[in-house]
Formats: sequence, structure tokens, C-alpha cells
Amino acid sequence: MPFLPPPLDSVVTLNTCSLGLYEYYRDLQRGTPVFRNEDGVVYLARHEDCLRLLSDPAFSRTAPGSDLPFSAGEQAPGVLESMIGRWMVFMDPPDHGRVRKAFAAPFRSAAVKSLESLVRRQVRDLLACWPADGRLEVVDDFAFALPVRVIALVLGVPLADIPRIHAWALGLTTALDSGTPEALGEGEGVARELAEYFRGLIARREQLPDDCLINRVAATAGANLSAEEFLCGCMFLLWAGHETTKNWLASGLLLLAQHPRQLARLQSQPELLDGALEEMLRVESPLQKLSRWSTVDTEFAGYPVPAGTLVTALIGAAHRDPAVFTDPDCFDIARRNNRHMAFGAGIHHCLGVWLARLEARIAFGELLPRIRHLEVLDYRWRDLSAFRSLESLEMKVELKC
Repeated sequence: MPFLPPPLDSVVTLNTCSLGLYEYYRDLQRGTPVFRNEDGVVYLARHEDCLRLLSDPAFSRTAPGSDLPFSAGEQAPGVLESMIGRWMVFMDPPDHGRVRKAFAAPFRSAAVKSLESLVRRQVRDLLACWPADGRLEVVDDFAFALPVRVIALVLGVPLADIPRIHAWALGLTTALDSGTPEALGEGEGVARELAEYFRGLIARREQLPDDCLINRVAATAGANLSAEEFLCGCMFLLWAGHETTKNWLASGLLLLAQHPRQLARLQSQPELLDGALEEMLRVESPLQKLSRWSTVDTEFAGYPVPAGTLVTALIGAAHRDPAVFTDPDCFDIARRNNRHMAFGAGIHHCLGVWLARLEARIAFGELLPRIRHLEVLDYRWRDLSAFRSLESLEMKVELKC
């Protein structure tokens, strides 16, 4: 059995020091790219192994003997666990394909293109409210504000309800990530409130815009979904539809401030923007780990993994694999062949990837040409292990007139 590294979560949650996190990943790459922790979970740090785990149908989202992504226990699942079990991202075929198809239409590439004017209008509205002195809290005032407005408008959620959504989203993220009894207890309350909120929206959907996702799914795919699948699917899209993009925008702006030469190059060569956005995802992946259950006896790099084992891909480590990425610790906006897995891989590849890319492209495309001065005043990472998320990011971003 390979050497057991220090407990993963005790290291990864020290996100106040990103260098410590990535030094830890580097040590895994060199010494124990496959290891089992004391709870029996197998972790993978190599790009090749992580990609295989996420793409191979021999690995399942649901636990053995359960239709949920967790081990079957003696107690009946709570509201939060039941809700998560009906999220498409935690389903296996054939249910996964059926539910994903029901919600997919607004997120296909062609459909997303029609949202460009909507997204651009939201970005310009936010920039019009930029503080005169350039000082702002980037996470709440820009990185969260943009994608949550967009996904709310897509779903049909009133913008006036965004303050409540913000609190619910933070509660869900904490509960899903930490798994502590306290966080899960709070998550139960969040799940109940969010379910009640969406039941109300669905019940009065005739008052929502005709072309919103809630009405479109109800009209075209409702017969293929149970009432709970419809409800939980809407809840999932509201949360997932802004969480990744929020973290992408905030950490991306932080990276540019920390690398002024890269910022200057990007401002002088805007054609590099798409590649720069992908490099932001690689260097500070919003999602740091993803798990699957092995359904057959298998192995990774000669390390045996019996059927019924929970296996976790360390996405953040895979993005630093020198076998795939030249100078992996370097933030290079002109990097080519950027094979990151920030949006997952295989059949569970992120449904909203085209919308997220559109939002990021327009946000940075509108903001970067106007930046005269960019300065980090203070920032703090959230104490999470699965998500790479800034708790706060205070910056001075002076815009040109």
C-alpha cells in the first residue's frame, strides 16, 4: 500500500495560502499520485487517471446499493440528500440522460448565442454602477451579481429575490462541501426553503415570462419528469448556474492583478482572451475534486481499486500535471492545448458550459479595455475542499472614462 499523505481535507481547506495547496498537489504528483485515505477513499492526482475516472462508464455516480451518491445508511435520507439525489449531475444512465435532455435546450450552443445581448446588458449595467473611487468587493458586487442575474432571468426567477438566493446558495455550497453535522443541518433548512420557494414559482408559472426555462420545460418536457425531478432540476440550475462562473470571474480578476504583465499583454492583444479564460480555469479551477464509485474491480497505475470503492479525482492536481502541461505552475494566457477539466468530463460534462463561457467572455471583454489601474487590497479564500472559492476580494479597479 502506498504511503498515506497527510489528511487531504486538513491541507486543502487551508485555502488562505494557495501556495500551500499547490505545493501539496506537487508532492502528490511526485510521490503518491494514487493513494487511499483512512476512510477508504482512493484519491487520484494524475491528469490521465482523473480523466479516465470521469469518462469511463465503469464508474458510477450513485453508491452501491443506493440510488443516491452516498453510501446507503440505516437512516432515511433527509431533504438535502433527497434533493441532491435528484440532481442530474448525481444521476446515472438512463435517468441522467432523460433529465439532462429535459433541461438542455436553453443551454445548447445555438440557444446561448441568443442570450448575448442580455448578458452584455447586465455587464454594462454593473459597470455603470461602478464606485467612483474604484474600490469594490468583487465577489458580491460583480462576480456573483452577473451570473446570478443571468441564470435567474433564464429560469424565470424574479431579480428582486436575488438577496435570498445569495444566502441559500452560500448555505448549499457549505453543506455540500464540508459535510459536517452543523453544515448539513443548516443545509437541510436551506433545501426546505429553496424547495418551498420553487414550488411557489412553479405553481404560478403562468405569471412568469412565456419563454423562461420553467415554462419551457413544463410545456415540452414535463411529461418526462416527475414533479420532484422538475422541482430539484430547477433548484440545481439556480445553484450551479452561477457558482462556477462566480468563482471563475473572481479568481480570474485576482490572477490578472497578481500578474500585471499578463494583464498588459491581454489588454494589448484582446484576441488572446478566450485562451486566457481557459487558463484561469486551469490555474484556479472552481471545482477542485469530483468523485465516482467503482462498479468493477480495477486499478490505477497498478494500485488495486475493488468494486464499491469511492474514488476522487483531484482536479486541481490534475491541472498541475507536468506530463500534460508545460510549466504547470505558470499562469500563461497564451497557453495552447489547454486540456483542463474544470467543467468535468464524460456524460456529466457541465450542462451550462456554453453559458458560463459567454458570461466570462463578455464580462472580461467589457471590463479589461476600461481598466486603468488594478490593485488587490485584501482577499480571503473560503475554507472549502471541493470548491476553489473566494470568500472576499477587495480591489481598487479604476476605470477609464
